[in-house]
Amino acid sequence: MGIKFTRAGLIYILLTIFMGFSAINTNNNLVFLVVSFMLAIMGISGFLGKGNIEKLKFRVYPSEDIHAKRDAKFTLEVINEKRFFPAILLKLKILDNETDILMIHSSSSVKKDLILRFSKRGRFSIDNIVVSSPFPFNFFIRFKTYRLKEEIIVFPEIGEQSLLNKISQEGSSTISNNEKITLKFEELSNIRSYSNDPAKRIFWKQFAKTGELYTKEYTGEDTISFTIDFQDLLNLYPLEEAIKIATKTIIDASIRSIELNFIISDKKYRIRNLSEKRSALKELAFYGD
Repeated sequence: MGIKFTRAGLIYILLTIFMGFSAINTNNNLVFLVVSFMLAIMGISGFLGKGNIEKLKFRVYPSEDIHAKRDAKFTLEVINEKRFFPAILLKLKILDNETDILMIHSSSSVKKDLILRFSKRGRFSIDNIVVSSPFPFNFFIRFKTYRLKEEIIVFPEIGEQSLLNKISQEGSSTISNNEKITLKFEELSNIRSYSNDPAKRIFWKQFAKTGELYTKEYTGEDTISFTIDFQDLLNLYPLEEAIKIATKTIIDASIRSIELNFIISDKKYRIRNLSEKRSALKELAFYGD
């Protein structure tokens, strides 16, 4: 725990010292009483200030997927574990970001939004949070560092080029070993229970009637699936550029509900749902480490 004197605090200390010398020189009981009162105020300030920033607990977690070189929204939860006293006028510093909290009632918590940015892909750790407060009289600012061990996985930077757009424009794949498969369907053939299917296949009319999600299956509808081997990208682009292109392609496939089979390090990911998309991006985030 550390302490920093404010301007008001320095003035107060100097005034207390001056009054103390005056009390000694004049031997005036009234001045002694004033000095005692000033010292008592200083002691109360230290006691309350120290207790104000103790018994706090923190949680930091992302509110969305985190990509390198992009602002990412995090939620910071601060829990006041003191049973009878609130935590007041807190300033929290996490990495290079600061946020203020006016008050947290005893045995309760407050959530704050944070915007963090990471310069590269991979695994990061948020090791500590620094808490400071001028409470109660702004004579001193007390600091306390709380140790954390929050691990953050940062997905690769999103590139500007998507292979899906390139293939669509050229009509065929320019990447070796990639296959473009187009199936033609004509009419609705079946309805089944929903299971992580693309949103465009959900039977919304049935949902309005029953309140349950169903998926439409057709014998006719244009659907496209692609197979992309990351090694082929590495043969054409530098490592980081290949990773950015793969990341953009995976995200586009997920948004557009296009079935993408992505092969990397002898693992195959079918980008059909959020879980598979994140698993593939995680593999890219750690690639080459």
